[in-house]
Amino acid sequence: MIVFISFSQVFIDSGFSTALIQKQNRSKEDINTVFVFNFMVAVICYTLIWVAAPYISDFYEVPKLTAFIRLLSVCLFFNAAITIPQTLLTIKMDFKSMAKVNVSASIISGFIAIYLAYKGFGELALIWQILIKTLITAVYIWVIVNYKPKFEFNLISFKSLFSFGSKLLISSLLNNITNNIASLFIGKVISVKSLGYYSRGTQFADMVFGPMYSVYNSVFLPSLSAIQNEKELLVSQTRGIIKMSSSLVFPLFFFLAVVAKPMIILVLTEKWIAAAPIMSIICIARAITIISSININLLYAIGRSDLVLKQQYYKLLVRIIFLLISLKFGIIWIAVAELLATTVHFFINTYYPSKYMKYGALAQINDAKGSILISILLSIITLLLFHFITNIILQIIISMIIFSLVYYFMAKIFGMTELEKLLTKCKKMIWSKK
Repeated sequence: MIVFISFSQVFIDSGFSTALIQKQNRSKEDINTVFVFNFMVAVICYTLIWVAAPYISDFYEVPKLTAFIRLLSVCLFFNAAITIPQTLLTIKMDFKSMAKVNVSASIISGFIAIYLAYKGFGELALIWQILIKTLITAVYIWVIVNYKPKFEFNLISFKSLFSFGSKLLISSLLNNITNNIASLFIGKVISVKSLGYYSRGTQFADMVFGPMYSVYNSVFLPSLSAIQNEKELLVSQTRGIIKMSSSLVFPLFFFLAVVAKPMIILVLTEKWIAAAPIMSIICIARAITIISSININLLYAIGRSDLVLKQQYYKLLVRIIFLLISLKFGIIWIAVAELLATTVHFFINTYYPSKYMKYGALAQINDAKGSILISILLSIITLLLFHFITNIILQIIISMIIFSLVYYFMAKIFGMTELEKLLTKCKKMIWSKK
């Protein structure tokens, strides 16, 4: 059901928010036109989903799916309300406010979802998490953003933005198909129960990935767009972003991969233990996705949404091939297939940066290798310790110590200063008055 909401959200945005960020001489008419368009499409999508819900339910042979889909689709209106204020924060590069919104909404909705899941609400826990998160985000972001919308629609503005956004729309649709195709197949080909395990494993990984991915994209796109005409500076900035991002992303997601089993047992009890290996595998895939997406933002920054679209065709083909091969082997191998496909996607995403800027896959891996190798080493050490420590709470605590303090000191020993720079920037952002 989340798949259908995800597709609707792509249509609501239609690439216009990225077009506004990339456009240097944007006007109030541009902004208001996008705001009105977002709500118009939200109404259309909500109506279509409401009508289609019973047919989707019949297709998966799950009667209660109708009510679930209709309830979840309410978030489309919250998302439509969020788009422009969020875009304005991104344009102003107000990263502190964006981080506050994303982190607070994710933490509050996450705890509520965990509580509801613990109380046996099942699928409703996930639905309410999404609804509460989008509602909190919408309320919070409208409080902090000084934007008074006017219900005006300028056709010239629409055409200007759509020339860039149309390619991004198709690209985003293909990306959504690529990311959600596994869930569509599992529910129909294998079983709804297996889909539940797979969804729960990905949900835990995405509770961290979602807000982090959103903040990263919000930070990188405007900063790269500001220097889009300075090639050498653009490459230098991208290298710095890769190094700094890797110093946080890889230890964080390797930590989540390692503690997947004790975390799921602690929060959801042992009946959901089958979701643990899914979470572990997906966490590694999500780490690669974040680093890989920097290349996409680089292409958006220089106005080449057409190249991103070309890449999406190949990425979708790769995902389908890996999925079809893995389907008959069960959900763990489907997760492995997603990890392998995501790895191939990284090489696809780095093709054009390599061709036009001489900063390709090997150079990026070289810049990130320190963080990757230390994270792998700490994962092996932690998993070996788990054989001697059976208490799940103690396992999580020890893992936190290893992946924070031990990683930090190892990074310093090997002369990796990126994490320290990142922490310094975060401190400045937190304590700044802005």
